[in-house]
Amino acid sequence: MKKIVVASHGSMAEGMKNTIELFAGHNDNVSYISAYTKKNDDLNETIDKLFDTFADDDKVIIFTDLMGGSVNQRLTVKAQTNKNVFIIYGFNLPVVIEAILSKEDVNATYIKKLVEVGRNSLGTVELDSNDSKNDDEDFFN
Repeated sequence: MKKIVVASHGSMAEGMKNTIELFAGHNDNVSYISAYTKKNDDLNETIDKLFDTFADDDKVIIFTDLMGGSVNQRLTVKAQTNKNVFIIYGFNLPVVIEAILSKEDVNATYIKKLVEVGRNSLGTVELDSNDSKNDDEDFFN
């Protein structure tokens, strides 16, 4: 079974949860870790409990906010011996939704494809620099 984990420093993961569920619905196979948000939370204990829920044949994609951050480091150490766990750092909303909704088999090739989805979903909006059109028309008309 495919499992997804979204993990961050602070409440970024919780905010992502709200938005992800708006677009993709609630999914019991998606877990969220918001590290350092409560005084007595132990990140190692939280990670240990999470990994205890994984079956040997589960394929797990973990998204962390920052390469080299403590959340990424601790999850990497825990996942080190599990060939079915893949970690992607620097995630964005489109890549997480893609991972949740995709029916593709989770393997190293698919993980590389997901990273490309994340890269390709980042861009700029070209704004019209023509100042002569200055009205209150609806943006989408």
